[in-house]
Amino acid sequence: MSATLTSTYSRTHTAKYVSDKMRNVLKYLISYYDLSPVALLDAWTDWVDAGARDLLERGDLEKIVIEFYKPGSDAAAGRWDFPIRYDGNGVDEMWVDREFLEGSFAKTSTPPAGCIYRVLLVPRAGAALPGNLSWTSFKALGSLVRREAGTIVSTPDIMASMAYYK
Repeated sequence: MSATLTSTYSRTHTAKYVSDKMRNVLKYLISYYDLSPVALLDAWTDWVDAGARDLLERGDLEKIVIEFYKPGSDAAAGRWDFPIRYDGNGVDEMWVDREFLEGSFAKTSTPPAGCIYRVLLVPRAGAALPGNLSWTSFKALGSLVRREAGTIVSTPDIMASMAYYK
């Protein structure tokens, strides 16, 4: 019984940590592109955090995506994916690699003037959606090409990496 309680506490604790750190990563990315993070912070408070934590605790969050696009457009002008893994690879501490994050931002193109953004939580196939989430589709990528960047957030049981489209 003790191991079950420890495991539950650990997943709850790491889900909160990863959700909080991903908010900070996205806020930093948005600010790096000279966009206002207010919409992100409002959405995070209203629905993203609760949905992300619920999916992370269940092991059902596949990735977090941020798309940059012109209002009314069906095409993305830029996109970042943050795939989630639930293996932790024996890591015994929690960290965020901010220096690596900054270096990765510098490799990308700034979205064109007038772009806005949206955050999407992508659950695993067949996962039940938390009550505050609904299904939507991605913006078209056109000629944008995915580039893997590496691990950005690490905990003993949840890891987040990142990829950008250029």
